[in-house]
Amino acid sequence: MTGSPRLAAVATFIVLASNPRAGTAQTAAAAPSTQPSTADTAWYAVLTGPIPLMRTLSGDRSKPGPFRQYYQTPAGTSSGAHRHTADMHIRVIRGRQFILMGDLESAKVQRFDAGSTFVIPAGIWHVEWFEEDTLVEIFGVGPMRTERPPAVPRVSQAAPR
Repeated sequence: MTGSPRLAAVATFIVLASNPRAGTAQTAAAAPSTQPSTADTAWYAVLTGPIPLMRTLSGDRSKPGPFRQYYQTPAGTSSGAHRHTADMHIRVIRGRQFILMGDLESAKVQRFDAGSTFVIPAGIWHVEWFEEDTLVEIFGVGPMRTERPPAVPRVSQAAPR
């Protein structure tokens, strides 16, 4: 068998969990042939965990002019590195928001509790997370886009060298 033992175990689990006849000899014998090839093991992002909700109160962030939105997020939500093309003025209404801004390798964690306000300047890379249910109000002037860093291909440790 090629590849890592962990990859083989995950592939077997997926086959067994998705087959209504899981546990039969026929299913167990079929599992090794469903293993992904090395080419199929590239890293990719997946959406998991709690999902935040957005509510537009006024304006449209994608069009010229002011906008105002609520961003409601359950505990455990986080965002990957991103930046915006316009300043974002944030007011924490309920809960708590943590953020790293600027050089993400050396930035210090900032914590904003309910009642706090802060600004995320245009073009500044940042990462946010929420350890409890949180509601923030966002003010800005559009048009505004959210930009993410380009995907970085990573070689699986199980890939041959």
